[in-house]
Amino acid sequence: MKLLILDINVDAQAFCAKRVEAFSRSDMEMLDLQVHLVNEQDYGDKLQEADVLVLGSGLGDRATAIARQSMATVPWLHIVMFVRDDAYGGGAFRSAHACGVRKVFPDSANPLDFLQELVAIHAEFKREGRTREGKVIAVTHAKGGVGATSIAAALAEVCSVYRCRTMLWDLDVETRDLSRSLTVNGAEAKVVSAWVNGTREISRQSLTDALIPISSEVSVLMPPDRMAESMDLICHTDGMTIVQRVVELARVLFDVIIVDTGGRMGPATGALLRAADQVAIVIDDTILGLTAVDLYLSFVKTLVGGVDRIVFVINPYSGALLGVDQIAAELEPAHNLGEMPWRLPPVPNDPRAALWPGSGRTLYSMGQKQTRQTLEAIASELGLIQSSGAGAGSEEGAQQGGASPWFKKIFGGKGGREAQAKIGF
Repeated sequence: MKLLILDINVDAQAFCAKRVEAFSRSDMEMLDLQVHLVNEQDYGDKLQEADVLVLGSGLGDRATAIARQSMATVPWLHIVMFVRDDAYGGGAFRSAHACGVRKVFPDSANPLDFLQELVAIHAEFKREGRTREGKVIAVTHAKGGVGATSIAAALAEVCSVYRCRTMLWDLDVETRDLSRSLTVNGAEAKVVSAWVNGTREISRQSLTDALIPISSEVSVLMPPDRMAESMDLICHTDGMTIVQRVVELARVLFDVIIVDTGGRMGPATGALLRAADQVAIVIDDTILGLTAVDLYLSFVKTLVGGVDRIVFVINPYSGALLGVDQIAAELEPAHNLGEMPWRLPPVPNDPRAALWPGSGRTLYSMGQKQTRQTLEAIASELGLIQSSGAGAGSEEGAQQGGASPWFKKIFGGKGGREAQAKIGF
């Protein structure tokens, strides 16, 4: 959110800007604040770039005229006005309201009051789609071997084909299947360890330092580099705060955040499931898979807060033992799921595509046409992409035997990037 602070001179502008400096770094990062100071002669050139115009008290009576002119030039602009304490009253409110000012504050107002107004404006921007609010998808499973990691990686590639900035988060702290499958390994994992042991603050910069880009659109966040911190992240209650903070920052930086939980349950994964926009439970069509999901749902529904955000991704075992209708019918009496969690199409059985780990590709680009179209349909239904219905990804981005735009690697940079040379993306 871009703030344009206007006042009569540099000292007055700096005085107004100190209110923003009083905000915590966390608040500034969540609002993605960018502050610019201008005077009366130059502000007109900056208006089109601003989201919020802040008028300082030094402008006096000229502030209302400036507000009126600014609103006429940029009708969607939000204007906040500060006035001297002795001028704060009904007259100031009426004149400010008449020229489109959103809020009037006295100079003595607490900076938190100003922050509260900016938070309200930011919330309106999110509702209007004027600011990035990344969608979080938690990919989880009730038992291992059902292909949750394959689905997570494939959805990330689909998103990259549709030019969505995507973060893949590997929370499988024991086996690290996602990172290993993508042959991603680097010193960046030390940053995640530092978050857990408290030697580094979770900030926008440290999150950027922890990410390993595997393309221009997709970056991977690995688990901590040491098992002690890995277990603390998942099992200790402090992990809840870490996960919540990372999700908040990632929503600002990315369009899509896909998390492979590895099926690990603990305070951190519980916080993640509560924060996620959708919880995708990957299940196979075996008897053991069905009974595992039955038990898993008993406590996952409580963590998520119901079934409204739960969806099932059926990844059939070779032989297709049970159909989707039969699986749904078995689970419905005990869990009252309704139809919505079953709205995603099952992933076709595609033995060749299942060989993707370590290949530099995913289930999406290695799969047959039906597999690619199904994965696109899943991504579209989850709200990760805006699909035209023409199969743009499968025809243009992931021709069978070819490579999608994700697979144009970025080389060089900091530690860990040499691993990208092993990936044929």
